[in-house]
Amino acid sequence: MNQALLLQELETLAAQLGVEVRYEELESAGGLCRYGGKHCLIASRNLSVAGRIRLLARELGRLPLEGVFLRPSVRELLEKQSDGRESQ
Repeated sequence: MNQALLLQELETLAAQLGVEVRYEELESAGGLCRYGGKHCLIASRNLSVAGRIRLLARELGRLPLEGVFLRPSVRELLEKQSDGRESQ
């Protein structure tokens, strides 16, 4: 799966989980936060596509995914990130 499609899959997964994804000007890569009872994933606009994929996979992998359909390549990426192994 190419990187642009993988990023789109992760952004779709975030929406399914009720996580708002925002790209902002940040000094760091970003991360998952919770405010007003909602999850928000804020990512730096300056990240490459690969960097965005790593960040989304790492942060979304921290959430409960039971009962959520994931393409095998997406599930594998999330598992690698949660295990601390390098993706891609």
